[in-house]
Amino acid sequence: MLQVNISLPSGRSEKLSLPESSKVGDLRTLAQKAFRQGFLRLVMSDGRLLADPQESLQTAGIQEGDTLAAFALQARVAATKKLCRNITGAFALWCQGCDRILTWGHQQNGGDSSAV
Repeated sequence: MLQVNISLPSGRSEKLSLPESSKVGDLRTLAQKAFRQGFLRLVMSDGRLLADPQESLQTAGIQEGDTLAAFALQARVAATKKLCRNITGAFALWCQGCDRILTWGHQQNGGDSSAV
């Protein structure tokens, strides 16, 4: 097991343990649960952003006892209005600083972002 310290700018920190074979996404998910934050960005002590969730912790250079910073990302939601009785709108969720937009709802009103 690998132990890593994660700290928020507020000073709150958590010591997290996870298998050495884990990926960056596993660490981020564990940190999000520990801090009860839906969206976190993890940064190494040298300032390098851990952006690829599929990257292994070993490849990322994370070692036993390392301390990483975690920054909460603010989520924004947008919606289209209900057009008529049978056609509903759509919603989009975007986190500032994140590279993904999640959409759901009626496909013709923006609920399908697969082409973006």
